[in-house]
Amino acid sequence: MAAEFEQNFDREARDYDSARPEYPPELYRDIFSYHAVGRGSRVLEIGLGTGKASGPILDTGCDLVGLEPGKNLASLARKRLARYDNLTLRELTLQDFDCPGDTFELIYAATAFHWLPEEYGYRRVYELLRPGGTFARFAYHAGPDRIRHELTGEVYELYRRYMHGGRGEYRPLTESDGERLLAIPKRYGFTDTEFHLYEFRKDFTAEDYMGLLRTYPDHMALDPNDRQGLFGGIYDAILRHGGIMTVYYTVDLELARRPE
Repeated sequence: MAAEFEQNFDREARDYDSARPEYPPELYRDIFSYHAVGRGSRVLEIGLGTGKASGPILDTGCDLVGLEPGKNLASLARKRLARYDNLTLRELTLQDFDCPGDTFELIYAATAFHWLPEEYGYRRVYELLRPGGTFARFAYHAGPDRIRHELTGEVYELYRRYMHGGRGEYRPLTESDGERLLAIPKRYGFTDTEFHLYEFRKDFTAEDYMGLLRTYPDHMALDPNDRQGLFGGIYDAILRHGGIMTVYYTVDLELARRPE
C-alpha cells in the first residue's frame, strides 16, 4: 500500500509542489534549539518529496542525504535545491537505503513518516542515529475553512455523498495530544521528548484547490464517477462562495533523542 501511495504522489508531482504548503520558520528554530547542526553534521531526510522541508536544513551547511523514491518528485527537488552542493539525493525508500548504523546526528521526516510501518520506522531511525542523535517527525494537517461556514457545510455534504460516509469531522490537534504522540518514540527507546504545535492558513482558488485534492491518495483512489462528482461539486461550491477556499493547517512536531 505504501508503494502505491508513493506512486500516486509521484504522478501528481507538480500539483504536490505547487499546492502543498511550506513549513513555518518557528518549526526549524525549535529543531535547531533542540539539536544544533552545522558544517560537518550528517543529516538524513526520509521522504524528501520536492524539497519543501529541505532548504532551511541545507542552509545550516550540514551534509544532507535525502531519500525520495519518486522519480518525478526527485526531479523537481533537484531543480528546487540546485544551488546546494551539500545535498545527496537518493531515489530510494528507507527500506532500500543501505547504510551502517550510528551514522546521522539528525534524522527528520516531513509529512512522510506515517507511510512507514511504525515499528520498522522507529527502530530503523534509532539504529541509524548516532548516540545522542535526534529524530524530528513533523506533519501538517489540513482543516476546513473557518470563515465560509456555508461553503464548509456544502463540502462536508459532498464528502458524505461521494466518499460514502465522508472523511469524518475534522478535529485539530491540541497540546493535549502531546502525551499520546510522544509515547510512540518512547516505546522504541527514545528519550528527552518534546512536542510543539504550529498553526497557519493558506488561501486557494478553486483551480488551485483542485490541484491540492489531486495530491490526496484517498481522493485519487475513488471510483472515477465519484471523484468527478466530488471534485466538480467542491469546485462549483468554491466559485459560488467567492472563489476562495481558506485551509487552516495545524503542524505537529515531535522531537526525540537516542540516548548517549
